[in-house]
Amino acid sequence: MLSQRLGRTITLKVIQQQVLFKLPTDQIQAAGLTQDMAVAGYFALLMLALSCLPFKRILLPVVQSVFIITQGLLVTIDIHLLQTWNSRFNQLAINMLQFPEATLQSLSNGQRWWAALCLMVLGLLAYFAAKGLSKLTSQPNVQFKPSIWILVVLLPLAAAARGGWQKIPLNTAAAHFGADPLQNAIATNPNWSLIALYQQPSLQQRANKAIMNAGVEDFAMKAYTGPDTFPGGLKRMPQIIRRGSNVLFIVLEGINQHWLESHQATAESTKYLDGFHTRPENQWEPRKTAMPNLVKLAQEGMWYKRAYATGDRTDKGLASIFTAWPSQPWQGLLFQPSKWGLVSSQKLPAEFLRAGYSTAFLYGGDPAFANMGSFAKYIGFESVVTPKNQEGSSWGTQDKQMAPQVINHLKSMKQPFFAAWLTLSSHEPYDVVEGQGLTQAERLRKSIEYTDQAIGDLVRGLKSANLYDSTVLIFVSDHGKTVGLPVTEDYEQEFFRIPLIITGGPMRDMYRGVAPYLVVSQTDIYATLAEQLLNNPATVPFSRNMYFANHPGMALSFTEGKAVLAATGFRHYLFLDHFNQKTASDSIVLGLQSRIIRNYFSK
Repeated sequence: MLSQRLGRTITLKVIQQQVLFKLPTDQIQAAGLTQDMAVAGYFALLMLALSCLPFKRILLPVVQSVFIITQGLLVTIDIHLLQTWNSRFNQLAINMLQFPEATLQSLSNGQRWWAALCLMVLGLLAYFAAKGLSKLTSQPNVQFKPSIWILVVLLPLAAAARGGWQKIPLNTAAAHFGADPLQNAIATNPNWSLIALYQQPSLQQRANKAIMNAGVEDFAMKAYTGPDTFPGGLKRMPQIIRRGSNVLFIVLEGINQHWLESHQATAESTKYLDGFHTRPENQWEPRKTAMPNLVKLAQEGMWYKRAYATGDRTDKGLASIFTAWPSQPWQGLLFQPSKWGLVSSQKLPAEFLRAGYSTAFLYGGDPAFANMGSFAKYIGFESVVTPKNQEGSSWGTQDKQMAPQVINHLKSMKQPFFAAWLTLSSHEPYDVVEGQGLTQAERLRKSIEYTDQAIGDLVRGLKSANLYDSTVLIFVSDHGKTVGLPVTEDYEQEFFRIPLIITGGPMRDMYRGVAPYLVVSQTDIYATLAEQLLNNPATVPFSRNMYFANHPGMALSFTEGKAVLAATGFRHYLFLDHFNQKTASDSIVLGLQSRIIRNYFSK
């Protein structure tokens, strides 16, 4: 009980330094108390059972040591995940262990030293505790004889382990006491989270549960894709981008739309400037945008301020942007190369390659992470360019050093070209930022400002190379982040809201400075560019032309066990493990999820 209390106390102290509002420490500790007692009860019952076995003097110290080290490591890992993902150790973290080198690169040098020190301290603590327990149990007067009095111990321990005598036993959500997901995550016992993770049903079992009937799926798809034509069969499609233009994607690493806004919500704010509410000035802290260069470019093109990422990770974002594959509730497409055949007929770079474009994917980090490099080549990028990292950064070549290398490579490509640059400086550990004592949100903001400077360098380089006038620029973020995102009533939706900007020389003047009040998705980029630049009205599921006046104004986003449906005029989210079909919005979300999962498991 003391070790668990200490672990949560350390977690609270670390997280408190990263947030701008006061954490309700007593409430969080009280909310997690029942789970702490349950873990302590299970541990004591296990030790009691082991004391009845022949090799108890060996088993007891070993189990105690494993518990101490495991709990300490869980607390250390959880602190890092709470800082970056607002969640504890989960299936996604396990998936990332497939790429240990890149996972370690996401840690700063200070974090690595802290982890090494923590492991050493835990080892010493476990060693001395084991020596003490061995000495205690080796005393000649220590007896291990079963007795009726053991019930006096068993009954309260069983009650503690079960969480009481109520009809329904303790569950993971027992520690959730409010609407703030960060506070709920801190209150949740790390050992309980780990046990709950391994008690989850298999992927196939969860998929079977999520499958709806064909009628629900068809209803959802019709609502999401919208009508094909106007009444009378007319199809009005303006030519906004000059055909034959070069294409350059700048995929922004983990930047939410709110970082571009000139009025950014603070932790104490209760409203977002998202179209749902008016903007009382006294609820906003005036700040300059973190990305003035990108905002200027957005004002020279078309800026979709209500664009949404399909998922919460880079691998999911890349699949959605370049193949219009929607995110999935539990895992991303890039982690399963055996499933890449699902997008064999919807590869945007390959379409441009067939049309005579040269193609390239540029990234300053490790392209092997999450199979990004292999996937880029599979979908039609002829080359994956990764310059040598000369800056000593743990994650890769920083964006300002990468920008001139991107320009040089574009100058060497045969025109027209289709290229993509994935930025990385706004990825943790934000080691491009100098200065001590900064919160995670402050470090993220400074790293975003740095990336914006790199964007300014990129545009100046394009103009110097006489490429700007012939190149359409698509700025889109791969996903949103919880870091720096205030907890408000629109939190679930704001997590996925990202910048989507189409700008550059080939844009028609009459469409510059336009900011459509339309909900769009990453997946819509595919159909839009295919029609505008290749005259190919692509019929790709989940991709709708953003310039088509009958666009339904709807986007679907998934994270672990949760779906968010954003639409013009309303928002809706539900937890997928506890769903029903009480509303049409539920039916749309569940029907779309069912179609995605059905397609995923069909091959």
